[in-house]
Amino acid sequence: MEHWRELARTVPGTLVLVIDSITTGLLSLFDRAHGKLQQVINMVLSLRRGLTVHPRPSAEQCPSEDLEEACRELDRLGTLHTAAGHLFVLCCAYLSLWGCPLWQTWEGRRTAAIDHAAEARRWLRSAAAHARAASAADRMADSFRRPSPGWDAWVLASLKHARCTIWMEMMAQSEVRRMRHAVILEFFDAWMILNQ
Repeated sequence: MEHWRELARTVPGTLVLVIDSITTGLLSLFDRAHGKLQQVINMVLSLRRGLTVHPRPSAEQCPSEDLEEACRELDRLGTLHTAAGHLFVLCCAYLSLWGCPLWQTWEGRRTAAIDHAAEARRWLRSAAAHARAASAADRMADSFRRPSPGWDAWVLASLKHARCTIWMEMMAQSEVRRMRHAVILEFFDAWMILNQ
């Protein structure tokens, strides 16, 4: 019986690892992508005003790679979080610690964290797709003489996609912050369940 309790006590530590990885790793990827997106938008606006001769605003700084890396990191953390939850359920079932109101609260927070991660993943994938579209529009604009109607149309398309990318990246970041908050509360609930 003590073996199961010791195994269950590893879960709060795993949740702290998830919280720390979100704070130090995942959110910094969002910041990096956001900075690159802002550079792309500033460059496109400068191009439209004729203030620069740079041919393709996002040729060297496409943020889709950062967004895809953030999606992979979110997948990794989601898998770790899910595994910790399954382990906790199994151990608590063996130790007869489930069924109380605190258990139900823990399960609600666990479900909320999983739901927020899924929403963040959806927003991240959409943001990465728009970032790739912005980059493709930049390359198409480069195939036209500047200024020309074709060039203007493709630069506007790039700007539209870059703005959509920023909005979706911010929505994903908001969901990740909600996920982190739910995991923090889940950590405290798990700790209280184990120490009751």
